[in-house]
Amino acid sequence: MPRKPRVEVEGGLYHVIARGNNRQLIFHSDDDHKKFLSLLTVQKAKLGFFLYAYCLMSNHFHLLIERQSEPIGRIMQRVLTGYSQYYNRKYRKAGHVFQGRHKSILCQSDRYLGELVRYIHLNPVRAKMVRKTERYPWSSHRAYLGIEPDSLVDVDPVLRLFGARKKKARENFAAHVAAGARLGHNEEFYSTGDDGILGSDEFVDATIRRLGETNRKVRRSEIDRQEFNAEALVSAVERVLGTKRESFHGPGKNARIVFAKELLILTGRRAGATIKTLSELTGLDPSTVSRRHDKAKLRTSENPELQRLSDKMLRYYQKAGS
Repeated sequence: MPRKPRVEVEGGLYHVIARGNNRQLIFHSDDDHKKFLSLLTVQKAKLGFFLYAYCLMSNHFHLLIERQSEPIGRIMQRVLTGYSQYYNRKYRKAGHVFQGRHKSILCQSDRYLGELVRYIHLNPVRAKMVRKTERYPWSSHRAYLGIEPDSLVDVDPVLRLFGARKKKARENFAAHVAAGARLGHNEEFYSTGDDGILGSDEFVDATIRRLGETNRKVRRSEIDRQEFNAEALVSAVERVLGTKRESFHGPGKNARIVFAKELLILTGRRAGATIKTLSELTGLDPSTVSRRHDKAKLRTSENPELQRLSDKMLRYYQKAGS
């Protein structure tokens, strides 16, 4: 049977799992754990993804990654190849260290981000390796609590879900994780059906449609194969909404400005802009841009006016860039 293609979406949240070949141990010592984390750190700097959680167990590991321009497959290929070479050299082994290819599940961020971080951090407790999550040294939980530096893990987007002030957010997060200790294994986080996507029916349907649009190599009527033109997009937003460009850069909460940013992000993605470029245009962090886009994309099916304005904006964009 041919392998099912990976679901790869820029800005997507992925729960990544890899196991030792034949479930053998892949981490024997502290140095092994440190080596794996150092390889992850190097690739994070090179490939520019967000890492929200990790947990290194004895014979497998979990990562929660938000990919940007580089696909999950490339990220993991570099990390796993580097670790396999280290492992085989150190332990004088030959052959595969990991069992087949890694598993990566595309997850609905606004619904599962906090739940997945908790679930990943609780792995050592469920395995009865420790009684309290903060006592396990090879997960990102201690970074969330401020016990260790958070240089590898992007804790802020998750902590903001639990409070505006960091100290209180950490307390609420710790309580959230502790409350999950009695929930046990959750098969939902592993079984995602044939599409490899974890989320609501609406999210799954919208993602599949989005993938269909992305994979059209010949028919690209929306962007006409031209390079993205940031100035043309900003001018289109100004013309369609009558909103000055100075207004939609930064953290403004005015409803009109929020709507302008939403349309800029939605139309910008249709025009071929990357998440990073839209982050620079709006003054929002890339993770927020990605979530705003997904929400706007879902809303177009319920709000014809939003779709009409985006279509109009795209026409002005294409005219300005031609």
